[in-house]
Amino acid sequence: MNFVFFLLGVIVGSSVGITLMCLLQINRINYYENKIEKAKKERS
Repeated sequence: MNFVFFLLGVIVGSSVGITLMCLLQINRINYYENKIEKAKKERS
C-alpha cells in the first residue's frame, strides 16, 4: 500500500513540477520577445 502512495506522490509531484517549469519558460520567452520588439521600435 505504501508503494501505491509513493507512486501517486511521484506522479503528482512530477506533473506539478513540469507544469511550473513550462509556465516559467513561457513567461521568460514572452519577456525577451517584448524586449526585442521594444529595441526594434527604438531603432526605427
